[in-house]
Amino acid sequence: MLAALVIGDQPEPVGAPRVRSRQTPPATWEALGQVPIARMAEDLKGACDSVSITTNGRLQNLVGSNGRATADHATHSFANYQRQGFETVLVVRCGAYVEIDVADMLSFHQQQGNELTRAFTDIDNEPLDVWLADPSSLPDNAPLLSALSSAPAAMFRSQKYANRLQSPRDFRRLILDCFQGRCNLRPHGTEVKPGVWVCEGAQIARSARIVAPAFVGRNVQISDECLITRGSNIESNSVVDYGTVVEDSSVLSNTYVGIGLDLSHSIVDGRNLLNLQHNVSLEITDPVVMRENDTSVRGYETSAGIESDRVALSSAE
Repeated sequence: MLAALVIGDQPEPVGAPRVRSRQTPPATWEALGQVPIARMAEDLKGACDSVSITTNGRLQNLVGSNGRATADHATHSFANYQRQGFETVLVVRCGAYVEIDVADMLSFHQQQGNELTRAFTDIDNEPLDVWLADPSSLPDNAPLLSALSSAPAAMFRSQKYANRLQSPRDFRRLILDCFQGRCNLRPHGTEVKPGVWVCEGAQIARSARIVAPAFVGRNVQISDECLITRGSNIESNSVVDYGTVVEDSSVLSNTYVGIGLDLSHSIVDGRNLLNLQHNVSLEITDPVVMRENDTSVRGYETSAGIESDRVALSSAE
């Protein structure tokens, strides 16, 4: 039997540009409707007999897990799999978004006859935080990640997609790679026209234009005369107000973007804006321009007077 343990407690990389006011790593940001760690766990359910997620407190709501909170609990979960008789455990630490051919890696692991196998990228031969381990091979009660990192392991070269998500720029690359079909990640919601996905509860004004590829998340509000284009994603519970253009940019969840702005090559989270083209990070102090959206109050209207009875989309010109 094969089990999978997904660990979501990786800290933010030292020196990474800061975007989110909560200072969370990019792997925990909602991407096209769901955080990457939850997507990875869902993908593993089809290949493993059991999948569990171990997260720290700030991630439990994001991934919908009731998992434990610390590295000690990851060790505990691994030991539980051993007691339950699982022959092999796949351990994935989610500082990155990786796609693994589990069957291929398991076959390699068994053919090599090693007790521990670690995945490496096929392109640059760098190690990934993905291991296949025989539970009996690791010391009892030893910290799991330390034991995995220090033990000798067979090298499995993965030919599947990997994005280390070490920076906001990596996050934007993940979004664009999804739109361009370079990875298996797909947007949530309904593809209402080729290359345009809209999630449940989205309100898009009649005069707004959504040009493919683009994503509009759950309960998002797009006001009159707005333009969302060139690989942009507007994540859940966000508002783009009257006449604003969002081009080649990500608006992270629970963000309000004000009236008449021209947002390009950027990531916005609440009052924090990072322009990737110029590598400039700004904190916007005027809440009329940008702010964290108050999601405790639903059913409000922006100054544009959004029509919520239908989704209006226009074709690219």
